Amino acid sequence: MNTKSRFSDELNKLLFLEMKKENVKKIFNIEILEDIYIPVKSSNIIDNIKEQKNMEQIPMSFFIEGMFYVIGADKNFKFNEQYKKMLSNIESSVIVVKSKIAKNVKERKLQDAFILLKGLLKTDDSIEVYDKAITIVEELRSKDKSFKDEELEVIESAKLKENYALPYFYEAIIRREEGDYEKALFCINNYISRGGKQTLEITEFRESLKPIIDYEKAKELLYDEPNESLKILIPLLDQFSDDAAIYYYIAIAYRVLENHEKAIYYLNEALSIDSNIVEVVNELGINYASLSDYEKAIAYFRKAFEVTKSIEICTNITMCYLNSGDIENAKNHLDIAKKLDPNDEIVIQLENIINDIK
Repeated sequence: MNTKSRFSDELNKLLFLEMKKENVKKIFNIEILEDIYIPVKSSNIIDNIKEQKNMEQIPMSFFIEGMFYVIGADKNFKFNEQYKKMLSNIESSVIVVKSKIAKNVKERKLQDAFILLKGLLKTDDSIEVYDKAITIVEELRSKDKSFKDEELEVIESAKLKENYALPYFYEAIIRREEGDYEKALFCINNYISRGGKQTLEITEFRESLKPIIDYEKAKELLYDEPNESLKILIPLLDQFSDDAAIYYYIAIAYRVLENHEKAIYYLNEALSIDSNIVEVVNELGINYASLSDYEKAIAYFRKAFEVTKSIEICTNITMCYLNSGDIENAKNHLDIAKKLDPNDEIVIQLENIINDIK
């Protein structure tokens, strides 16, 4: 369930009591055109309220809490604008809701605290309130990823405050988790430039992003600029020495440069870290085939094909048999490839080649 639906469900737990427009004028000193329903959120007295239906027996603090809660839970609620006007005419409304928020935090009712904070932000968008809202929703998101959109919504709103650093720090955390390392670095740099404290944690966070960004850039350069890719990847080996993938990408760059011996060396290094990466096994087949060592190439391709049943690998096996002069096995594996996809372009080309040999 997403948070919007969850918050809407929370509203079903509130009791809405009708207040005549004359009483609204009397109590809150605002004019409204119709009677209104005021929310009350207080489980310890709810049964008593149901029985009495007596507005005078209900403390004003319960109405304050209820209105802030509704504003925070549903931004499109029918009476939100009236609630805001009513709350602005109650001197103690902000003090009361902050007390309720503190109580919820103490009792670890963080969702309720966050909803009240969202409501409070509609009347008090101070940095103090944003600080509290962001840190609480971050804790909620750390336990339940469905709160990510809620956190990003608060962050975007908070970023409108001049020279306010904190939202950029928490957005950096989210972007790093999403794998958007460049955006994460952009956010952490904004955090620092807006006066955020450069603690050891912040420095380590920032420094941790740079090699990852370089790594991603190197992967993008693999096929078009393999030499430039290698200039980035090789120095990163010290930091990513236990990452089989970096050896795989280095091997691809060397294969593109037609240095197949080096490619095979790095592929074997990758296998020594993780022997189950089928892409590495397939790459070994490609490199041995490029060196005309078709026996080894076929052995690796077969191993990869057993896992993937890939038509591309099957046609690679076919070509290896064809190049080694084993027409019978080439035909057999072409038949397997045709069963996988008879309209595949490479399958059609191989069939024409084999038919011409006949």
